[in-house]
Amino acid sequence: MRKLFLACTVCIFLIPVSIPAVYAADSFPDVTSDSPYYTAIEYFKKNGIIEGYTDGTFRPDQEANRAEALKIILLASSVNIEDVFLGLNVFPDVSPEDWHYPYIKTAKELDYVEGYPDGNFKPEKVQNVAETLKLILLTNNIDGIETDVNETIFPDVTGAVWFAPYAAYSKEKNIIEPTDDAKLHAERGITRGELVEMMYRMEIVLQNDGEPFDISTNWPAVSYPEHAFKSKLPFTWDVVENKDEVVFWRRDEINHQSSYEVSFPYSASMTFHLDNNEAGLSPATYEENLEMVYKSNFGSYQKNTLTLAGNQAIEFNVSIDHDDYFVFLPENRVLHIYTSYGWSDLTEQLQTEIDKILENLEYITPGSGRSSSGDVLSDARSRILVEGLGQETMDMFNDLVNIETDTIGIGTGPVDYFYSAEYDVTIKYERNSDTILDIQDGETSAF
Repeated sequence: MRKLFLACTVCIFLIPVSIPAVYAADSFPDVTSDSPYYTAIEYFKKNGIIEGYTDGTFRPDQEANRAEALKIILLASSVNIEDVFLGLNVFPDVSPEDWHYPYIKTAKELDYVEGYPDGNFKPEKVQNVAETLKLILLTNNIDGIETDVNETIFPDVTGAVWFAPYAAYSKEKNIIEPTDDAKLHAERGITRGELVEMMYRMEIVLQNDGEPFDISTNWPAVSYPEHAFKSKLPFTWDVVENKDEVVFWRRDEINHQSSYEVSFPYSASMTFHLDNNEAGLSPATYEENLEMVYKSNFGSYQKNTLTLAGNQAIEFNVSIDHDDYFVFLPENRVLHIYTSYGWSDLTEQLQTEIDKILENLEYITPGSGRSSSGDVLSDARSRILVEGLGQETMDMFNDLVNIETDTIGIGTGPVDYFYSAEYDVTIKYERNSDTILDIQDGETSAF
């Protein structure tokens, strides 16, 4: 058994700003709203924690060196570096004239970092994942982490390695997720985007009293009115739209998967099909028919009753990698969701992602889509200031992205700003009364 107590000699204060879903305008031209790091980068940019390069870019896919990673982590963790005594060198290769000197000296004095065997800090060396996890937890006063030497945290991380406690905590709290092959790859260089995302998740975990980060928090919303549903989609998943169905697909890139129809070890898929139930079967009769079919086809199965998208649903489990869901919607319609995933070290992660997609599932009235751009905009504008039609109106758009949230609102509750790139308009939406307050051309929150 290995136990690690992480001590911190400074007080840590979280930035007293509530974290919105997404901000209004892109701070960097190379970090757009479809980036998995967008929300985190915008948040820390707005709060003066990060900055870009002289050309205005942030370069999220560029590996971070030890100096810049240390600066971001210290500032994001609110470690005070203003009282650093600019005196003696702390490492032979770090001098008071260097821009990174205050951060490295602070971290050294607080025992956050140490040098290499030759005594140098090597500020320009690429920061790896293991070092990053250690620093994030140390600077946020996380202690009491236990790991067993025989424990397997990731397929490539056992409880015996020095960074096991940091990896275990980070995995439990979803501060970091496994890579496509389910491993951590602790030795690889951390990118600037990944680093900021990890700090963002750490802050949310702390604000929520240690609750794990909800991995679906910043997933993009997708809407399919013709199939009567909308949900959120992980950044790593694709969408295949067929005539009678929509497929969400996590492709197994490792094994060069070419079709979702056959499960590969590191793959997952969810197929959505809307049954209009023209025979008008009641939920009870529909369920009886299903049980007869499943008994005939599979012999044995497990049936569970649950609620999805606010409606009664049943789940049929017929194998360890296959589940069917039937959601009983208004007007006798039934949404069939077929889920399948491969069996590998990544299976737990795939199951979690499927569960989160189901958790975010919402019902949409079929036919609330559009026949033309003019019709949609005309219909949407005709509903401005009509209470109770906000969500229904927004369901007419397939590509809405929340670009800003005013948590104070106008006195009645939070106000969201949703942008449609297809129609190039922004919708101002008041949650409490479910009302479209206004629609403006372009991407803006200046109403």
